[in-house]
Amino acid sequence: MYNCPSFGYTGLYRNWVFSKKSGFFGKLILWVALFVFLGQNASAIVIQSRIDAGPWMKKTAIYPLKGQRIVLKVSEISGGNIRWYQIFPDISKYYKNAWEENPYQWVGFGKIDYHKEELRRFRGRWKITPFEIQNSRHSRYHHTDVGSFWFQTEVERNGKTFGTPGIEDSDTRGLSPKVFRVSTRDGEGYLGYLTSFFNVPGLFGSVPYQSNNYIGADCADILIAAYGKWKGEIIKKNYNVAMLVTKFSGVDEFDLRDGMPDKQVRWGNKIRPGDFIAVRYDDRSQYQHIGALFRDANKNGILDGDDIVIHAGPFPLSYSYLKEGGFDGHVKILRP
Repeated sequence: MYNCPSFGYTGLYRNWVFSKKSGFFGKLILWVALFVFLGQNASAIVIQSRIDAGPWMKKTAIYPLKGQRIVLKVSEISGGNIRWYQIFPDISKYYKNAWEENPYQWVGFGKIDYHKEELRRFRGRWKITPFEIQNSRHSRYHHTDVGSFWFQTEVERNGKTFGTPGIEDSDTRGLSPKVFRVSTRDGEGYLGYLTSFFNVPGLFGSVPYQSNNYIGADCADILIAAYGKWKGEIIKKNYNVAMLVTKFSGVDEFDLRDGMPDKQVRWGNKIRPGDFIAVRYDDRSQYQHIGALFRDANKNGILDGDDIVIHAGPFPLSYSYLKEGGFDGHVKILRP
């Protein structure tokens, strides 16, 4: 009668010798032992997710709608103690890969700062609902109900700690795309995917790898990255504002002063939510900034200073009133 294989390198070596002497059956036991051994270590630690009553998924990123119930789990490891962490980029800072004065002058990848906090209420739990409680003390730009959220688990067993990818797996470009991410959308369609970029650092001169993977983005890159998510495309080209103005069809243009157009522009006729708004500031030859029209906030049907745009740069994606002046100049409305 054969004994059960021992775990650990010593036990695996002993069973390797055993398999050499015992032919096929011994080798079979060795492979079972190896599978179990690896299954108890870091290679087996995977965050699984479920949206509402849907199937369990092993994707590294999910895109639920606001209000949907998110459940995360890790397969239980006998004798292991699990801890859950949320990873936060410092979005209070302004990062850059290039000089503002000359957007084409590369200065190297801007180092994005991160920290992680243990979700203590979930200590020892292999299945959690992470959005039961959220706080916004990290930055005035931090959103708790929509946007992107990053999670990591660590399991301690027999004095050793292993877990899922985290801050330590980052490189010069920023947080690794292998870190599990929940990117919650505030609705269907293009604007829904755009809102999934809340909590992503503002990064001037970002590259497609960074914007596509929710590492960091500037005003143009965040719009085109959301467009790619919406269309199910991978954006490989690096766009600036002027390039977006030529890429998408213009539906109207006019001057803005204190958020008021120099002519009457009606919602639902010439413009609609999700249209891009690009601005060429006074005494400039090119368009310098771009965002997306979000809402006729005062519901008067006319574009005016009380209406809301959503845009990034120099800080993370945020809402602004047109009257705040960020788009004062000659504007062009584009339809993605």
